[in-house]
Amino acid sequence: MGDIVEFKCIGAGKTDNPPYSQDGEWRIGLILGQKNKEDTPFHMISIYYRGIVVVSLAKNCCVIGE
Repeated sequence: MGDIVEFKCIGAGKTDNPPYSQDGEWRIGLILGQKNKEDTPFHMISIYYRGIVVVSLAKNCCVIGE
């Protein structure tokens, strides 16, 4: 938690201007937490991005600096 991450997430597109204009591009956010496969069918990451919290699949995230 607290790491800076590059991620792809369609839900983050609602903050684009115009909305969803940057879908498919890497975005940068802050990891708030994660849910492991034991809790959900997929490994999910909660990310703070432009004032909202989005949830992305872990395979669509890359911690910056690692």
